[in-house]
Amino acid sequence: MTEPGSMIVGIIIVTGFFIGTLTHHLRLTSIVGYIAAGILLGPVFHIVELSPYATREITSFTLALVAFIIGGTFTLDFLKEAGKTVWIIILGESFGAFFLVLLGAYILKHDLIIALIFASLAPASAPAGTIAALHDAKAKGPLSKMATAVVGLDDASSIILFVISFAVIKALLGGTTSVSSVILKPLTEIGGAAVLGVVIGTGLAFFTKRKRGREDVFMMSLVSILICATLAQTFGFSLILACMFLGASFVNQAPQGGSLYFERIENFLPPIYILFFTTAGLELKPHLLITMGSLGIVYVICRSFGLIGGAYAGSVIGKADPIIQKYLGFTILSQAGVAVGLASFVATRLSSYGSIGTELGAMAITIITATTVVFEIIGPLGVRYAVTRAGEAGKV
Repeated sequence: MTEPGSMIVGIIIVTGFFIGTLTHHLRLTSIVGYIAAGILLGPVFHIVELSPYATREITSFTLALVAFIIGGTFTLDFLKEAGKTVWIIILGESFGAFFLVLLGAYILKHDLIIALIFASLAPASAPAGTIAALHDAKAKGPLSKMATAVVGLDDASSIILFVISFAVIKALLGGTTSVSSVILKPLTEIGGAAVLGVVIGTGLAFFTKRKRGREDVFMMSLVSILICATLAQTFGFSLILACMFLGASFVNQAPQGGSLYFERIENFLPPIYILFFTTAGLELKPHLLITMGSLGIVYVICRSFGLIGGAYAGSVIGKADPIIQKYLGFTILSQAGVAVGLASFVATRLSSYGSIGTELGAMAITIITATTVVFEIIGPLGVRYAVTRAGEAGKV
């Protein structure tokens, strides 16, 4: 089976639902069950196989919806309340992961290029994993809100660190760097996403103020998200940031009705989460866990400690709530599509540097794909642990 027809979608959702329910009753997050369902349907029994196009569309649609929901939390009141604290935390966790992976990989391999490749991929998070885990735990409170903000906004810092690091990597391999590749590219990607999201969000808010029918606005919201995601991918902007700016722009320009439609879209998400994470399971190759070797293990350990330690340091410096200081780092461990996409970008671009570039690219894809299996499991577990200990689980 290669295309996501109704039968295949039904098989994916039903299998994911039942196994997810089982893992939830075992005091594990349902997301672990969804991924396990995908592994059983795909790599183990070969019942379902999706085409790359279908996988890409499911992933893009889910990330667009999640980013829109994240953007909806960025009301002016929240931004004023969070102030500089959220940005200090983002800098802390991003640089913490970057430098700890850089140090660990360099000590292990004594190769600055390899160390930079994996350090540049470490800050990238998986908003869908964190948001779905919070939803699964029915979590609500300061920690949950800060976690939502951090995984939404750290896409910007991840892009900047990656682009700058990749420019240095090319220079070390004998390539050339320029102001355009180091500065203009990330600014274009982030700035373009912001402009696109704000423009479409403004249009959606304008429409909402003139329409009273809930179904009309709900459908227009979905159409706006799809248009925003498509245009972002077409122009090479960050899909996550574009849809996040769309949500933020919409909720602040239509505050009275906006929150209602965010709730309706959130209610629409559970089957989408099942489809998304079960599809992720279809793409995971368990044997990669065996082949990732010592570098993969170092990457997992250093990235985890870098995010947890960096988030703690940023929370302390930013004078965040003690609960946030203690547990935030455990909520941001998930890593999936964005990191794999960046690894694929590395492999494609480094292939022009001959055999050494091809070898480095293959190493990046293999190890990042393998470690994704680990982070897609421990990430949601980290969220459940954090919100439970913080007393925020079961509050919705």
